[in-house]
Amino acid sequence: MAIYATKQDLETRDGSMLYNLALDRSTDTLNDTWIDEALTAADDEINGYLSRRFVLPLPTVPDLLKRQAIVIAFYWLGDRDPQVTNLLQDRYDRAISKVKEIAAGKVVLGLPTPDMPPEGAVGKVELVQEGERLFTRDSLRGVL
Repeated sequence: MAIYATKQDLETRDGSMLYNLALDRSTDTLNDTWIDEALTAADDEINGYLSRRFVLPLPTVPDLLKRQAIVIAFYWLGDRDPQVTNLLQDRYDRAISKVKEIAAGKVVLGLPTPDMPPEGAVGKVELVQEGERLFTRDSLRGVL
């Protein structure tokens, strides 16, 4: 099952393109298998970039990621048959670039990351570790 986008999201974005890319000519209906494969490919591709920054699955899917998933899914639908046009390729390249920016932290989604704990009721959380000093003047005597 798709995480970031659905078949309905593809229809809403561009129904005519969806019918052009996913119409099974032998049955004159949309091929749900092709659509599911494209949506899964988009999920896998996005997860591949985001897994180093976020704990997956994400608690919520921001609209920014949903839009990128839709573009990537259309690209993979077009790739199934040699229908990838320059327009699809350009949109795909820009979507992957945006996902890379999110993964690099250049675009903030507002979701907690493993190295950034969520804010508490008082405000930002600071992690402070207190312990015995490892290197002191006495322990380094004669070394320096």
